[in-house]
Amino acid sequence: MKIFLYLFYPLSWIYRFLFWWSQSRILPFHLPNVLVISVGNLTVGGTGKTPFVQYLVRYFQKKYPSYAITILSRGYKAEKTKEGAILPSGNEPQLYGDEPSQHKEMFPDVQVIIGRDRKKSFLLYNKIQSKKHIVILDDGFQHKQLYRDFDFVLLDANSPFGNGLTLPLGFLREPIGHSKRANAIVFTKLTLQHKQRLDRYKKVLIQNDVTIPIFHSSFQATVKEVLLNQNFIQEPFPLHSNLNLKYFLITGVGNPKNVYETAKSTLLSESIRTKFFPDHFEYATSSLLSLLNEIQTSEILITTEKDWIKMRKDTSFTGELVRRNIRVFLLLIQVSIEEDEEMKSMLAGLVSTYESKTGQVSGT
Repeated sequence: MKIFLYLFYPLSWIYRFLFWWSQSRILPFHLPNVLVISVGNLTVGGTGKTPFVQYLVRYFQKKYPSYAITILSRGYKAEKTKEGAILPSGNEPQLYGDEPSQHKEMFPDVQVIIGRDRKKSFLLYNKIQSKKHIVILDDGFQHKQLYRDFDFVLLDANSPFGNGLTLPLGFLREPIGHSKRANAIVFTKLTLQHKQRLDRYKKVLIQNDVTIPIFHSSFQATVKEVLLNQNFIQEPFPLHSNLNLKYFLITGVGNPKNVYETAKSTLLSESIRTKFFPDHFEYATSSLLSLLNEIQTSEILITTEKDWIKMRKDTSFTGELVRRNIRVFLLLIQVSIEEDEEMKSMLAGLVSTYESKTGQVSGT
């Protein structure tokens, strides 16, 4: 393995040079009359951006109800990512992408816009004219084409830097030291086990001259049952009185092992079989129907909102679930910030600064 790394190590330097060269040629564009907050990664893979974006939306909707909110996303693997689009609903993930569709379903009043060219998509599809407007740039740390007022970089506490190498030999999109370009770092998916290693990770950041504020977050999960014969109404499920149930976990996310650990701790069960697919997996009818044959008698199908929003579109699959009397549970994940008051104070400061620049008066 070490010989392989030595032989191909120059590839990482070539990647870093090409990344630097492409980024250096870009002059960020200021979206007019909006406060732009970016949520992004230093690494490839899932770091919990989706629940963190939803945390921000919940905060701003509650604290600043007079503000409109837009989530601006590439719409990875969406059919309309090239031309761009504004989401009418969360019911067509194949057109608009699974994560944007999940955002739209969870927050119907939030404007969700997708497009590979996010500047063009926003200018073309934005329907909000008020200056009281917050744009959350989803997966935006490397998207230098747009100016942002604040940058969050999320680091997965399981393995924030991988092997420390950039693509193609490691998981880093750019070197660790580049995270100083952000305004704050959030360690995500924190557990008691990870806390013992955090000091080591923070030393790595300091060694790379990264001294920006650091926050810590964990997942808080709840479970709801999908009532398939009642128009997919989700009902809270009393787990405390059903500790002996068996589950079959199906998911296609960036870090499926973390979903599994979250499911174990939430369901209070060790009886969970798993089937993992690649991130943004498209569930074809054939794969869904074959999955049904893997579910054992008395097992409950459990999955994430991100997966279910794609699965449920297949009526032959949902029909078979009903026919075979297979129950479906959804794992609903929200972010909990350890330094919640400090985070909210910082976000309020961003709005206050934005209002001062634009002459606005807060509606709170």
